[in-house]
Amino acid sequence: MHLPYRVIIVGAGPGGLALAHGLRGQGVDVAVHERDAHPGARPQGYRIQLDEPGLTGLRRCLPDPLFRLCLATAGAPPARVSVRNRRLETLADRPADSAGPGPYAFDRPTLRQIMLSGLAGHVHHGARLVDYRYEADGGVTARFADGRTATADLLVGADGVNSAVRPLLLPGARVEDAGLRLVYGRIPLDATTREGMPDWVFDSVFTVVTGGPGHPHLGLGPVQLAARPDLAGAAQSPPVALAPVGDYVACMVGAPADHPAMPAFEDLRRLAPPALRALALELMGGDWHEDVHRLLARWDTGSLFPLRISTAAPVPAWETGPVTLIGDAIHAMSPVLAMGANTALRDAGELTHALGGVSGAPDPGAALLEAVRGYERRMRDYAFAIVADSRRTGRQRVGQR
Repeated sequence: MHLPYRVIIVGAGPGGLALAHGLRGQGVDVAVHERDAHPGARPQGYRIQLDEPGLTGLRRCLPDPLFRLCLATAGAPPARVSVRNRRLETLADRPADSAGPGPYAFDRPTLRQIMLSGLAGHVHHGARLVDYRYEADGGVTARFADGRTATADLLVGADGVNSAVRPLLLPGARVEDAGLRLVYGRIPLDATTREGMPDWVFDSVFTVVTGGPGHPHLGLGPVQLAARPDLAGAAQSPPVALAPVGDYVACMVGAPADHPAMPAFEDLRRLAPPALRALALELMGGDWHEDVHRLLARWDTGSLFPLRISTAAPVPAWETGPVTLIGDAIHAMSPVLAMGANTALRDAGELTHALGGVSGAPDPGAALLEAVRGYERRMRDYAFAIVADSRRTGRQRVGQR
């Protein structure tokens, strides 16, 4: 093992980019390989809710100016989560689960732009992992679809629910269909639309309007940013180029996969945004409160795309080697507790911290494996408990399997 040691990260989502920053801050030679051709190659959502432990993970990994820029461009909605029935009667209204600051509502593309800052030359797009092999010296060589290869001391799969790394490392690990489909989009906010929005939309960090288990539901999350990202980024030294973003409400209509109106997912994926809108309106029948229909009338049709919700089955301990996993690549979960991104960022912080003493160890190779082993043990303990809580809550609120 040569120092500084080298880490390959597969996947340029929040967890992978946070880990790249954290390890670079320790002097590690890092390369991120992302299968998408560019950061905006496919829709991945609009809003990310972070509180604890995600904020601590982000703070552990990012340089302080970038962490402060993340908070400066986020919104800070009321720290409550509300559940209402289709007549908007309150079923549950409780403080958001957070042991520290937050929750914050981030614009996902803005957060990604901030996290890509400072990683020029370290992130390689259009790199789809095909396989990897272990080397005699304890390292690992990754092979990509375009014929490129890369060798490192550690490979980290941060490539999400459809991970290419997970089935190679853990062929028995299962990611199950949670039985939910979403039409996800946003409602733009400006002076005119904000005035006409129902006040209850802004009373909580997230509101679920549920028809009950086995029936459709509506999810709403306001994103009212503290500062316009392009202006906040320009004020940094050095400046960080960020796209201008206006305020909006993330708005999603969900239903069980076996709902009579819901097509098979492959057919759902082929629907154009106007057809997705028509489907969502069909799901929300006439017995839903008129506020729901007024909100959906303000949906930006062009923003709509479908999602299938997945959840991971628990994975027993495996033999630690020079390949590991973080985030949805190992513990995909239902979004009902807003803990997916939080847990991925916790993973990044935990692994960054675990690897902090490797370079100075008498036997860096052995220290690296011991650090990864400790991270994996802790991650399995905290992450799969959250997966189980998310599954349980999803069953109660929206009919998840």
